Amino acid sequence: MMDEEFDQDLEDWDEEEDREDLDIVSFVCEDCDYRWEEPSAEEVDTEVMVCPMCGSVNVTQL
Repeated sequence: MMDEEFDQDLEDWDEEEDREDLDIVSFVCEDCDYRWEEPSAEEVDTEVMVCPMCGSVNVTQL
């Protein structure tokens, strides 16, 4: 029974609708020049941001 309730909740959840409320923030890694975007509802602390390509913490918000 719990699985059925969970499945229904999952079907009702719309990820795209949730992301509409978020701003898209762009980043660049100063070490490998990789650029990416992430949805964010608030200001991002680049001191804790890690490049998904090389793992560097030398990241700048564009």
